[in-house]
Order: sequence, then structure tokens, then C-alpha cells
Amino acid sequence: MSSSGYREEVFNVLLALLLHDRGVISAPEQSFRQALQERRHVPDVLVVYRGLRTVIEGKVADKSDAAEKALVQARDRVSSGVAHVGIALLYPAAIRKIPSFSELQGFLSSCTFKVAVCTETGETGWTEGGVDYLADVLRGTFEQLVREDAVVKAVDVLNAGIEEFARLVFTSPATVDRAAEILGIREVPKRSRKKSTDEEL
Repeated sequence: MSSSGYREEVFNVLLALLLHDRGVISAPEQSFRQALQERRHVPDVLVVYRGLRTVIEGKVADKSDAAEKALVQARDRVSSGVAHVGIALLYPAAIRKIPSFSELQGFLSSCTFKVAVCTETGETGWTEGGVDYLADVLRGTFEQLVREDAVVKAVDVLNAGIEEFARLVFTSPATVDRAAEILGIREVPKRSRKKSTDEEL
């Protein structure tokens, strides 16, 4: 059977298995292989990268709207909470010309495709590379998410500390007086009212 008769999800599953075999991601290998053998539909090619649910949405670059469709689907999987990371992929149109299913995996191992990664914090934009490049992109995405998460947690801790400090300071007169003493702030002396001429008489 010619590969032109396969749905794009077959390419997504094969790519996921390639990444799994290289130790890049964790995938339900048995379920994926069984689905390929039985030609069953796989709704979402959902895998795990370092604890992050990751979905692969690939399209073949033989249609003008393929890039937009892949990106919209990857973005939707993230915004709906299905995945933490959405990978939009454009397979080269030449994948349609691979003569047999058995050659598809070899083609995917060596070809260059376009890739864009979507997360809750943004998107990478389209870049190009092969399977090893995709592994690097995933690694960079993970590290970026970790950094941003660390910053968010640090800001939360800082804000909590500021709020607690403000609560203690502004609800305790003794603390205010002590802080003023340390800072050398003194109460402004009260001005005596100048006596009027009538009062002096």
C-alpha cells in the first residue's frame, strides 16, 4: 500500500515512536504500534517529555493551509489543557512519495521538517530541523518553562513577604515608632498659636 493512502496521524505516531526509541520522550509504545498494525484512528498523539504532556500535531506541506492548521491544533491542545506542550509539524511533501510503509520510519529519521512549539507562555515560531533538532527544541522548551516557573514562584514568595511585612508594620504602633527611631525620623513639633493683639492686652 502506498504511503499516500495513510492519514497524517500515522506519520505523527511514527515520529513519536522514533523519539521514544531514542529516549527523548515516553510514549505508549504498545498502544501506538498496535494502532498502526490495525490501522486504528489515534485521536491525539499524546506523549510525555520530562513529566510534561506533549502532543504532536503534524500536517504534510502539500497544502497551502497545512501550517496554519497544525499550529491552530497544537495551540488548541494547550489552551484546552490536553497538553502542556503542543508541537506543530510540517512534514515535507516528499513523504507522500515514499513507496512503502516500511520505508516511512527511515524517511522520518533523515528528513527535515518545520516545527513550532506552543506552551502556555507563548510560541517559538516556525523553525526547521530533523529528529535530533526536535529533541533540542523540546529540551529548550522544558528549560524555559522551568525558568519561568521559578521566576513566578520567586515573585509569589517576595509578594507574600512584602504583604506580611506591611501587615505587621501598619498594625503595630510600637513597630512604627521603633522604625522611625532607627531611621532618625522625629515627630514634627507642634507650632504654638500666635497670640492676637487682643489676647496680649
